[in-house]
Amino acid sequence: MPTLPKEEWTTLLTRANADDAQAQSDIAFYYQYGAIEASGNVLAATDPVAARAWYQRAAELGNDSAQDALGVLLSSGEVTSRDYPTAIYWAKKAVAQGNATATFNLALIYRDQGKPALAFRTYQRAAGLGDNDALLQIGLCYLFGFGTVRDVAAALACLTKIAQVERASVTQRGKENAMYWRAVIDLMGLAPGKKSVARARQMLESTNADDDHEQANEILNLIGKTEYLAAKPHA
Repeated sequence: MPTLPKEEWTTLLTRANADDAQAQSDIAFYYQYGAIEASGNVLAATDPVAARAWYQRAAELGNDSAQDALGVLLSSGEVTSRDYPTAIYWAKKAVAQGNATATFNLALIYRDQGKPALAFRTYQRAAGLGDNDALLQIGLCYLFGFGTVRDVAAALACLTKIAQVERASVTQRGKENAMYWRAVIDLMGLAPGKKSVARARQMLESTNADDDHEQANEILNLIGKTEYLAAKPHA
């Protein structure tokens, strides 16, 4: 649960009630996830209904972050049953303002609606706006032929690009998952050149460096980890 001083919360409320769209969006966020002081005193209990109302106010004032968040909230079913048409309406408002995250989230809505081709094109648009995490979805779409023709070379190009971008421009999980799928492609013999278990092992160990990637660890348990292979047998 986010922590902030009571004075900051009070100031945000004052600004929000004076139609400051950013403050309204911030208030909505705190109602969505809750807010407490460092002492543990609750400033805002988790309240999805209140979050929706504040996001709505900010969205109507043109705040693209609120428009994106409202779209996600409405498509998640967290407040009421999933309202895809309204979610798409607000997501598109944010997309029209060049919001890359909203574009990615709109692709997820299309995915959930069972519209893979539309989701794929929207992932591409998000990537074009600088959302490098969208590249992972594009790569997987190419790998499995989901929403587009199957193209392993194109999938590898996307996954490789994620590995090369700066950490600040992609989530750590996005980088880890890109390495994981590159390793899987290598192990399955789908990559150009000779299949290399050693190369795949290296990528999987990098993926699971923090010991928090279950799928990578499962494959490492299958092919063996470097530490096991290097260990000398007991006398």
